[in-house]
Amino acid sequence: MSRLPRRANLLRRRVNKLVWAVAVLAAAVVAVTAVQLAGAFARTAPSAIRPSVSGPSISEQAATRGVSAQLAVTQARAAAWIVGQISGAAIIGCYPAMCASLEAQGVAASRLVPLGPSLTGVLGTDVVVTLPSTGKGVLGQDAPALIASFGSGAFRIEVRAVAGEGAVAYQSALRADRSARESAGSQLLRNPRIKLSAGDAGLLTAGEVDSRVLATLAALSTQFTLRVVAFGDSSPGAPLLFREVTVASDGAGNSTARLAAALAMANEQESPYLPARAAIVRLGSGQDALLVEFAAPSPLGLLTTVLTADVQDGVQRNG
Repeated sequence: MSRLPRRANLLRRRVNKLVWAVAVLAAAVVAVTAVQLAGAFARTAPSAIRPSVSGPSISEQAATRGVSAQLAVTQARAAAWIVGQISGAAIIGCYPAMCASLEAQGVAASRLVPLGPSLTGVLGTDVVVTLPSTGKGVLGQDAPALIASFGSGAFRIEVRAVAGEGAVAYQSALRADRSARESAGSQLLRNPRIKLSAGDAGLLTAGEVDSRVLATLAALSTQFTLRVVAFGDSSPGAPLLFREVTVASDGAGNSTARLAAALAMANEQESPYLPARAAIVRLGSGQDALLVEFAAPSPLGLLTTVLTADVQDGVQRNG
């Protein structure tokens, strides 16, 4: 065989080895690249397909805490007022959180009726405590009398008196009661044993003083000469009757003894004329006075001709 064919065969084998080596190297590069890409996808895919499970942002959480705190403060104010001002015999309808707050402040659970969104059970109560979300239609019909309110907007809490006969009958009774208070107030102005300022006299003739206060003044005047220092209103957010009166002794002699006797007389009364609070207080002037306060809500229809008879009889006996 000649040298030329042998050289050609050798060259062909070398070329074949080179092609095979290049092919192996290319395959290796592809394999490495595939592995690298696979690793890259393995690292990035989870973050791309992971579902979003993040909660409220820090600012949203702070806002929620602020809302809860604001409502809690308003609720605490309302609960404290109810404990101090609402009659201890009243049955109270309330949303669950308020019921819990009232019970924590000492109101017996037997006096509390938890109310649902539809206000089922309102007519079995004397007073209801509501939030703005409560149905206004039911309240307007069954609890038309606003006693007090706390807060505003979404945080407004209302305390209302329940009218078992409905809104129409309640408004009729309210008008009749106001007329009776105006008449009784005018009668008291003619009682020489009761001294009032012009402003307080105006409250009497306008019928803005609670019937129980009027009756108490009439009763006390049968035994004592009194000076009305002030009428008081302890119902925030509601234009209601004055349920409180402060009186000082206006006669000669031992005023401290007379005030003590007047205090004893006030505390001897029976319901509904028994005050929620009666005490001797010290005025800014340093003078002692008698404070008498009645619980909410103010009852209607108490005044009769007895008030006139008591006033006239007291003046005749003590004049």
